[in-house]
Amino acid sequence: MRVSTIIVDDEQPICDEIEYLLKNELDIEVMAKFSNALEALFYIRANPCDLLFLDIKMPGLSGLELAQKLTCLRRPPLIVFITAFADHALEAFETPAIGYITKPVTAVKLSKVLEKVRTLRDQPVPQANISKICVMSTGKIIPLNKQDIVFAYVKAKDVFIRTKSSEFVATLTLQEIEQLLSGLNFLRVHRQYLVNLDKIKEIIPWFHGSYLLRMDDFKAEDIPVSRTKAKALKTTMGLR
Repeated sequence: MRVSTIIVDDEQPICDEIEYLLKNELDIEVMAKFSNALEALFYIRANPCDLLFLDIKMPGLSGLELAQKLTCLRRPPLIVFITAFADHALEAFETPAIGYITKPVTAVKLSKVLEKVRTLRDQPVPQANISKICVMSTGKIIPLNKQDIVFAYVKAKDVFIRTKSSEFVATLTLQEIEQLLSGLNFLRVHRQYLVNLDKIKEIIPWFHGSYLLRMDDFKAEDIPVSRTKAKALKTTMGLR
């Protein structure tokens, strides 16, 4: 099985050099390269990978900050830090990194860390019973109880989670959130909305046999039910 890999370094020649060295590794597939950590974050949310080579010091969002944000993914990648400073090693291992390589990157250094990657890849992954969903707020990771979620929605490619008192940026896709909430009283009522049926204040009949759902959040948000989901809502809520 090939190891899907992403390289992130604000110096493009270093990205190119790592990619070149990895071409000799038949089980490693470089999916993308980024010189901006924020762009990499958006890409990884939509395209999960197995392995991430990540520079520590970058302008804007640093490699350490990106690594922390990735901890909330359902399947975070293995992370190998790339750094010019050996004294970052301790700080790096306080994140989910499996190792680090000091610049300049060489084939020998890569080979050593890839041995560890392959060992970890071959280990069986335990099926975790995830009881919380993590969100971001002012740079901090906050675990939410599933039942505290009123609804989740997509807006301009970002995913947000609304509770009764707050709104947060999610680190997962709406589909991943829906999977984590399966078996609970949540329903995808629209391609952009996933709602907690226990948090509906009012069901308002709408055009063409559809509905609006007034939710029990701090904005009393009205959420549209698509025509294709109206039947599922009626069945679940016992509507005639």
